[in-house]
Amino acid sequence: MAGMLISGVALGAGGTLAVIHLLPHAAAATLSPAPAVAKAQPIFFSDLPGIVVSVPPAPGAPPTSYVDIDMQFATYDDKALNDFATLTPIIKAEIISLLMNQTSGTLQDAAVRAQVIASCLQIANNVLKQNGMANNGPPFNAAYITNLVIQD
Repeated sequence: MAGMLISGVALGAGGTLAVIHLLPHAAAATLSPAPAVAKAQPIFFSDLPGIVVSVPPAPGAPPTSYVDIDMQFATYDDKALNDFATLTPIIKAEIISLLMNQTSGTLQDAAVRAQVIASCLQIANNVLKQNGMANNGPPFNAAYITNLVIQD
């Protein structure tokens, strides 16, 4: 009985060692080659500085406050930088119109600012698209407020 027990332990240990040595080689042979690492794309920014707009402090009030805002738009397409520069007056005018519908009180709300950022990104992309400069999808993928001053 003791002999069978020792034989069983020896066979178990031998089998374990065999699996440890053979399994990694078999697994490596069946794996596909490692995927190629994607090359990081450079990111470019278009600046839209110095937008100053008079806004009311609350709905229905006269515009006694002002907002000074700077924005940047991010893209992976360096051609979009030139297109943006060409159409900056149109983009800036539409963003001014958007901001004039706000109040100094609403612009202090983070959710409203996020909505304004999304709207500004949409404005920039739509202006480029409407002018035939965005044929392969939206040229800008993000917008950022880089300066915001609200003076009551």
